Amino acid sequence: MKKITKISLAAILGVSMVAPAMAIDTGIKGLTQSGRIKLGASVLYDLPDQGNKAGPANWIIESKTTYRPNRQWSFIGNFWLRGDLSSQFTSYDSPNGGLPDQVNGAIVPGTGAFTQNANFNLNSSNCSGNAYCAEMDDELEVLKDWEDIVRELSVKYRDRKGRFSVKAGRFQRGWGQSDGLRLMDVLHAQDLRQRFAFTDSDELRLPALMVSADFNFRKLGIDGPFKAIGMKNPSLEINFVPEVQTSNFIINNPTPGDETSGGIFGLDWADVNDTTENGPGLVGLGFNLYDNKPNRLSLTDAEWSMRLKFGALGGSATINAFYGQQDLPVSKLLGSTLIIGDGTNNPNAAGAITLPTFDAATTEAIVHGQGGYLDWLRSADNTVKTGAAPTVVSPLAAFGCADPFSGIAGAACSINGEVELDYDYRQLMLGFTFARDLSDFIRIGRKSSAPTVRLEMSHEFDRPFNRSRVNPGATFGPFDGSFAGEVTGSGVLAVEASRNIVKEDITSTMIGFDFPLWVPGWESQAKSIFTSLQLFDIYTHNSDQGLLQQSPYAFTEIQDHQNFVTFAWNAPLDNQRLVLDGLYIRDFQGSGDYYRQRIDFNYFGDSWRPRVEIAHFSGNKESAPIGTFNNSDYVEVSLTYQF
Repeated sequence: MKKITKISLAAILGVSMVAPAMAIDTGIKGLTQSGRIKLGASVLYDLPDQGNKAGPANWIIESKTTYRPNRQWSFIGNFWLRGDLSSQFTSYDSPNGGLPDQVNGAIVPGTGAFTQNANFNLNSSNCSGNAYCAEMDDELEVLKDWEDIVRELSVKYRDRKGRFSVKAGRFQRGWGQSDGLRLMDVLHAQDLRQRFAFTDSDELRLPALMVSADFNFRKLGIDGPFKAIGMKNPSLEINFVPEVQTSNFIINNPTPGDETSGGIFGLDWADVNDTTENGPGLVGLGFNLYDNKPNRLSLTDAEWSMRLKFGALGGSATINAFYGQQDLPVSKLLGSTLIIGDGTNNPNAAGAITLPTFDAATTEAIVHGQGGYLDWLRSADNTVKTGAAPTVVSPLAAFGCADPFSGIAGAACSINGEVELDYDYRQLMLGFTFARDLSDFIRIGRKSSAPTVRLEMSHEFDRPFNRSRVNPGATFGPFDGSFAGEVTGSGVLAVEASRNIVKEDITSTMIGFDFPLWVPGWESQAKSIFTSLQLFDIYTHNSDQGLLQQSPYAFTEIQDHQNFVTFAWNAPLDNQRLVLDGLYIRDFQGSGDYYRQRIDFNYFGDSWRPRVEIAHFSGNKESAPIGTFNNSDYVEVSLTYQF
């Protein structure tokens, strides 16, 4: 009944938003109205051991009103209502493993203890115990918060002589020359809930309350110094954003008290192992996550950016500066709690007793110190593998907890590490872009077409990273003593932030070439095929420290140079009624490949727009961003009515 009510609400709101906009001819000078209604349905064709199943069924209702009473003033209201109908008719298992279950796999004599990380299943028929098995969070069925609905509500004033303009309200602006991957497009956090980063950039950016001002130096009469050094028609853009946002994403997380599910594009919890690649699972050790974000609306945490645009060397160039906030977090250990009477990390279990929280240093010592948790885990693993007597007794035995490997009876126990996802780090970036038509130097083909070259470079200072290799050093009571040296794997989460978090610079470069292709021998070709090739190099300084892509969800280490190539093409055929649009991304270090093919059928007038979209992912499971969605391939059919 709840789902039916939500869908009805969406329909009612959609009619109320769109109905007034159906009359395109408003009869009011300067007032225009447009919008669209889109409904899609998809099939997932690469779910492991499940065959083909229905996937996301995203829908959107958009209304955009623009009022320009004169050349100086303009007002824009753009409202979206969107969601996903897929939970009404399908269910599927989480494709990439996810959080290990409470017993963390099997004990296999001769092989080892806790060797199998059990899958977190989204399909209710496969769920057991207190696992969370929802297909998809209610949040995704209808995105109805005001910040999801109001995409733009702005007013803009333009000086009569075109010397400056000021825009205020809630809206978005895009930076940079790159497509497919963002380098300098950092003014806005990203909405990663529906299709992660694999959608159009204007749908990916999160609009914010902001004020933007643009100044034309030539018309202001102050362009002389710039012209003297070869900078033509300079203009300056300044942005002030008091609303600080972080990227939205959903974790497929079944842990008690923090149950969430993002469906096929939710982030699966990483395998929790003693070492990065394998080793026994961390049985009885879980992590509670807490967000620490900058103030949502603040002058002290506000973001500032500016962009100087000018002509140079026969092309257009920009110099960019951004001082804002990180939109993705680092993990920071706060402490831990011991739960006596429950082995599944559930502090609310009947009869469970929760001891007061240990601080971060104490937690690190208990987990990593001599005779601590990891020593016991490895001892238990060796006992199962070889049959040898255990050499370490569980450190929890002193609290009345059982240790079956040492023959000690007692209560079932577990430890919850308290981990903060900390977004409250400043982001400082400088950048440069350049684009130029090369027709003065080269012309190719029967139409004498010229390529366009695009260049984008950025340097980010002091980006925070979690490490996958640390050297614990905290001590506590009976766990004082020598440590095992360098530690890898999920245990690095249980280390104080001073040893686990480092700041390093990132230098990124993109060079791209766009070319209108006229196919040789195809004399009847009416429109050129747009093609775009881009080469990326992302250099992370001092990456040999074992910097993680994204803790705690992607435990793959960052290489010093990350290289990507993208190729996009767009071919309008049959008098532009059939449009083929493709995008390929190759991640060389992560061995990842992504291809998206869109086919638009524009045969049904100006309003109806059917589309077929196919997306294929291939890569290593925890190599973000492509490999994370290795099993999220889909074929989608959608229909859009636009007006």
